[in-house]
Amino acid sequence: MKISIVGAGAAGCFCSILLKRRMPEAEVEVFEAGRRPLAKVAVTGGGRCNLTNSFKQIQQLKQAYPRGEQLMKRALRRWSVKDTMDWFEKEGVRLLTQDDECVFPVSQDAMQIVNTLLLRMREEGVVLHTSHKISSIIPEQEGYLLSFADERQQPRRFDKVVCTMGGCPTLERLSPFRLLEGIAMASPVPSLFTFCIKDRSLTSLMGCVVDAVSVSIAGTKIRAAGALLVTHWGVSGPAILRLSSYAARHLADNNYRPQLCVNWLKTYGEHEAMDHLQDIQQACS
Repeated sequence: MKISIVGAGAAGCFCSILLKRRMPEAEVEVFEAGRRPLAKVAVTGGGRCNLTNSFKQIQQLKQAYPRGEQLMKRALRRWSVKDTMDWFEKEGVRLLTQDDECVFPVSQDAMQIVNTLLLRMREEGVVLHTSHKISSIIPEQEGYLLSFADERQQPRRFDKVVCTMGGCPTLERLSPFRLLEGIAMASPVPSLFTFCIKDRSLTSLMGCVVDAVSVSIAGTKIRAAGALLVTHWGVSGPAILRLSSYAARHLADNNYRPQLCVNWLKTYGEHEAMDHLQDIQQACS
């Protein structure tokens, strides 16, 4: 059997390894439009690779996946977070779980993850093609015909196709992939982004980090907590990134003009905060 995988990101490369281990006789080829496989993995987590999250503090999946709880439940039953951690440990990557439950390699080097995946692909006999952008995937009577944007690259036929292209900014980008016709797809919107706030009184504090804040979108119940970083363009950090994910649809529907609420004293209630400020005032007087 000949199997093609479209996209050499984390999902595509990992999938190719599992396919070859479960079906050693299969011919597995991975096609990547860019020049380097696993490019995003190499820079994730500030170059340290936030591999996964332990989920130990998550009681209900909707706390972490407010828009995809049911889908994630089904996926995690088949392959859990523990399965992921066990797999990498078995492949020689020692892992560390931080206090915030984020999981990183002990080496704190994303390239260890990249090199491990690429090495296992080579060992299993996976064929990797970079700079091969797919222009169309056409279902045929027996299998699929893949064509490439570069006309010098000859069309190829495969028995099976796995699509692991990651996020697409518009559904139009998927239009050449006719094998996806008939599959219900939600219109994509941006997620996991920082907030631009043109307020000099705020941005003059760039570089400042507040470890425990609560952020929310005014007029909604959408909120998140964690560290907040003030940047030269606005705010970023785990709390903001989580909020952008939770509120992705709402923000898109409202033209990205929300009123952001920040509780800078998350660890204090209103009265506790006032008492604390009065104590500081008295100490300074």
